[in-house]
Amino acid sequence: MKRFIILIAFFITTRMLHATCSESPQYWQMQMRQSPAIEQFFMQNYRCQRNFYQHLNTAQKIYFDTVIYPGNLTEEQYQNRWLAMSMQDDRAFFKTFTFFNNYFTAHKDSITTKQLECFQAQKGFPRYVPREQFYRELAQRDMSHDVSYLYPLIRWSYANNGIDMSLSAQRVQRAEQLFGIKRGKIGDSEQFARFLALYDAEYDYVANELANQINITPITAYKLLVILTYLESRGNIFAVSNTGAFGPLQSTLHFYMLYGEPNNPFDPKASLAKLANKFVHYYREGRTLDASVIAYKSGSLNKCTNGMGQNSADCQYYYNYKNYMSRMDGVWDKGEISRYMTGNSYFFPELAQLQRLHNPNGLVYYEPYQYAVPKNGLLSDRLQNTIYLSGVVSKSLGKMKRSEIYKLQDRYGVNQIEVISDKSICR
Repeated sequence: MKRFIILIAFFITTRMLHATCSESPQYWQMQMRQSPAIEQFFMQNYRCQRNFYQHLNTAQKIYFDTVIYPGNLTEEQYQNRWLAMSMQDDRAFFKTFTFFNNYFTAHKDSITTKQLECFQAQKGFPRYVPREQFYRELAQRDMSHDVSYLYPLIRWSYANNGIDMSLSAQRVQRAEQLFGIKRGKIGDSEQFARFLALYDAEYDYVANELANQINITPITAYKLLVILTYLESRGNIFAVSNTGAFGPLQSTLHFYMLYGEPNNPFDPKASLAKLANKFVHYYREGRTLDASVIAYKSGSLNKCTNGMGQNSADCQYYYNYKNYMSRMDGVWDKGEISRYMTGNSYFFPELAQLQRLHNPNGLVYYEPYQYAVPKNGLLSDRLQNTIYLSGVVSKSLGKMKRSEIYKLQDRYGVNQIEVISDKSICR
């Protein structure tokens, strides 16, 4: 958050220094070197795009074109896109673009008193604070949209009210206005080739973590991530669907806000990490990538393989995945993968040298929290009291990241370690 404030301050104090736009290549490269980050340079020079663009090197142009695609943005939309790209802190994103949290703000009063009491107990409150006073204090402390802090309340708000399509429509409309998004617009071959090369480090990181967790090769995991990104958005970072799915992996509200640590939906690495976490979950149940792809798209591990729903959009998605994966069998080079998917490849070392900001978080950070309940006296020395929302007191191993529970299940057996959602737990 401190880094974010510094970036904004730098933007405000330097913007007025550029009343005219220089034609000097040396001037623009010097300005870029002196900026805290390349995102900041782009952000503060909206009015001089045509002047500085021609003096960017190839790597810098690829980044600019990938984020600004498909163009024709107002100054506010342009600034907001670079602001979203500069936010390494997901909390800052939701506090800046508060409309993404409209489900909670619209339904926060439907949270039961019991849920609010449990939340406050989890956070260490010595006594219950009445709802009106609690929300007033949140507002005074600028925490009304602190999604990491409010995570349990956001989940309970959603659980109490179900899906609200009117709020989803509001998010889509507001995102279109603030980011210059064209609803239903996906990328093209050129955009996807740029996207793959630009975010190569993010794909590598997530592919290796995913491969390690489900025992497939890193290149297979990489192909999976590439194909699904292609099917979802063609690398359009600011894609949005009519139904309210956002970003390069087309994450829904439930996926980016309620499935694990809330994340900036336009952050490619966070989106890939959440996708990978979902695959780890489905792979443990279905044991194959095919079943995992089907479940990822449809929620069913068996659809499309037993004659059910063969002509549905979900099955067509799966067939497209199968087609791309089979045609790239034996292709191990990322440049060749890019050429097969797009006709182009822009992988070159200078992209790795871009001074762009990077999300430091991996799969474990974005995993959901759950509670493990051993059976048959197992791990009895580690058990602690767990209070359910119903008031029932039981024993569990306490709040754990899901990968920690998987390790226990692998060691002692899935049938010996029951998993309880944190939505059911008071503390």
